Amino acid sequence: MLKNKILFYPIILFLMLFLVDKVFLLESVKKYIKSDFTHIYYETREAVFETLVNDSEIKNKEKKLMLILGSSRLLYFDADELKQYYPDWKIYNLSSAVTTPSYYYFYLEKLLKAGVSPDAIVLESDPNQFNANSPVFRGSNLTYSFDLPFVLRYANTFGRENVSFYLAKSLFAVSKNKPYLDRAFSRFRDPNFDSISTMQDVTRNFLIQNRGNALSLVDEYVEKNYWMLETTSQRTLDWVYAGYKPSEMQYEFYEKILKDIRAKEIDLLIVWPQSSPPMQRLLKKSDFTEDWKTRITKINHKYGFEILDMDDTDAYSCNTFVDGGHIAKDCYRPFIRFIMSEYYKQKNGVRKD
Repeated sequence: MLKNKILFYPIILFLMLFLVDKVFLLESVKKYIKSDFTHIYYETREAVFETLVNDSEIKNKEKKLMLILGSSRLLYFDADELKQYYPDWKIYNLSSAVTTPSYYYFYLEKLLKAGVSPDAIVLESDPNQFNANSPVFRGSNLTYSFDLPFVLRYANTFGRENVSFYLAKSLFAVSKNKPYLDRAFSRFRDPNFDSISTMQDVTRNFLIQNRGNALSLVDEYVEKNYWMLETTSQRTLDWVYAGYKPSEMQYEFYEKILKDIRAKEIDLLIVWPQSSPPMQRLLKKSDFTEDWKTRITKINHKYGFEILDMDDTDAYSCNTFVDGGHIAKDCYRPFIRFIMSEYYKQKNGVRKD
């Protein structure tokens, strides 16, 4: 009898640890252990998605639907201004921090399966999204997005290592929300923590209430120090472009996106967002940029699309930045005007797809 009881001890211990592990999924706990807001941008996408698919004005075709799929470089459109200036449109933004084609395809496929076909899609493309050695795919996309059916359905595309990584992150909360006790204790003792906690709540609620468009914490900020633009450009290059190696996985997902969009006859605007002059110079002299352009152009032309290089067009102009890779908030107004102008050019046959 005693031997039988002992056999149950490991099972009981595992169940106890499994339950304790789930504590780290609680929002009140994550506030103490998360170093930034990245998880918030990803976690709110599901709520925004549900709002989109249940939007009666979209269902009843009372308004046109534009879907924005991008990174933090497309996050900060002003939802109130979009409503005011484009009253015939509902513009939903599923962009998030450091995203990739696999992330875009996850939501595109999900949306089409829900029976929602956007009138227009704005799709960001940039060489960093196709870097197999970038640390951010696993650290953000694979950690905070996707679901199990999607990962298993495209297991061959993701590859064994990425599937295993996803499963580990999904099963164990401490893998996704690492319990850095020193950070937790520091925040617990920090008299300003209530302000940080409130800002997390405000950011989360703002994203959901504004169709995925983010609250800018530096609304009026513009980096005027050119040296800082150079420094942050180099830092970005050393981060998301480091050890550049083309990701066949991301190219495969990118082609799936274009194939499905063409099949559904959805208007698509592929944009390579503007970056600061120092960032442009670094990218233009990098070998991987030319390789990416060649490959992306070949796929685009296969499905009848072109990429809009916002650093190389007379139709868009803005020269203020918050860092080397991100435009200032003021630039989002000419950005959306450029998008709408290009959309209507496509519809009127002025610009060739």
